[in-house]
Amino acid sequence: MTSGLPHDRRSIPGLATAGRWLFLCGALLMVTGDGPASTVRMVKWHTPVPFLAWPWLYLVLLGISIVCLAVGGAITSWRPAHLRFLGPPLAFLLFAQLLSTIFSQVPSLSVVAFFSVVGIVGFCWIAAALLEDDGFAAALWPVMAVAVLLLAFRVVVWRRDEGLDVAAYQVLNNAWMGKLQLAWVLNLFAPMLLARFLGEKRWPLAVLYALSWAEAGLAIYLLFSRMGAAVFGLTTVAVCLLNRAAWRRWLLIMIVGVAMGVGLAARSVEMFRYVVTTLVQPERNPGVNMRLGVWRDALYLFRDHPIVGTGLGTFDDVAYTVPDTSADALHFHNGWHAHNVYLHVLAETGVVGIVAWCLLWWVIVGRLGHAWRDADANGRPDVSGALFGVAAFLVLSMAEVLIGARVHASLRMNLTLGLVVVMGLRAASRVTRST
Repeated sequence: MTSGLPHDRRSIPGLATAGRWLFLCGALLMVTGDGPASTVRMVKWHTPVPFLAWPWLYLVLLGISIVCLAVGGAITSWRPAHLRFLGPPLAFLLFAQLLSTIFSQVPSLSVVAFFSVVGIVGFCWIAAALLEDDGFAAALWPVMAVAVLLLAFRVVVWRRDEGLDVAAYQVLNNAWMGKLQLAWVLNLFAPMLLARFLGEKRWPLAVLYALSWAEAGLAIYLLFSRMGAAVFGLTTVAVCLLNRAAWRRWLLIMIVGVAMGVGLAARSVEMFRYVVTTLVQPERNPGVNMRLGVWRDALYLFRDHPIVGTGLGTFDDVAYTVPDTSADALHFHNGWHAHNVYLHVLAETGVVGIVAWCLLWWVIVGRLGHAWRDADANGRPDVSGALFGVAAFLVLSMAEVLIGARVHASLRMNLTLGLVVVMGLRAASRVTRST
């Protein structure tokens, strides 16, 4: 008999509030790379709360939060308005991946990967439903800024201890660890944080977003990630150019950023020279030859299975069957990938999968582009930040892969990427509704 009651009389406010807090805590841990099991410096000592470093904690918190929110009546609709346009391309992508799973060369791996993808899509849909609540959407932005600030701080402290003229490979005080993973996640958020700074009228929050963006850039530089640094610079310039009305704010932050960059380059002359020369002359970068070999392997696998691929989530198995393979034996069944998202998707899911994958991102970019065009000066910063957050992912995808959902580190990246996209589309929907 309760079905006819108003929503607020059927809800459980305390449970819904707890669910929101748990979701925010889970999202913070997911992005910032879990709590530290030891100090964030290279010299370690055990912390009094080691359970915060449990790698599944953020998933547990997110899972419990979703149950609380559903039971507590906090989710008013399971069909978020700002995500409905993604229904057809998302269904096509899932169909393509299911087809690849059915005809997989290694079914046991593909089944796990497919259900991981379904879980990621479910998480994104629930996050989108939560973001329909304006209060929750407003709370999520500063939480993400704090998460990025904490993650970047860990990277900076670790790299300072290692020495600025030493190449970065692993930053072992967080769950992301690898420099490429760190450069990816920081670049996903950097354009959005800069855009929030440009559009935020409350100075405490504006300062938080500016600090998070600046420290993200500092961390990316100290990782000496070539693609990461180039993408950070390009997205920064692009966000500023698309928000010329806010030139006073971004001119100030650009001056500070350039000053910091010059100072850091002077402190790490050897590494700065090495990064610049290998970026301008890629043949001097040992990673280029390795990638050329892996790309050859991916094309070999595609030619053998052109329609539906070798099977979703199978690359770190089937790549080892390629004659004269470039695959690293240490990564067998542990996330070896094509070092190029598009070739990775092509090898695993064939022509059907790559068409579905590209269509999904084409629709997302198109929606963000139309929203930016229709927005006024107040609405454009958030939309431009989301647009170039997605652009950062698509550009970085040319040289690396972090979308293998079957591996936990990539599962975390998938969930983070999904959250970034959902937040961006939420910003675009607000602009669309107001015009």
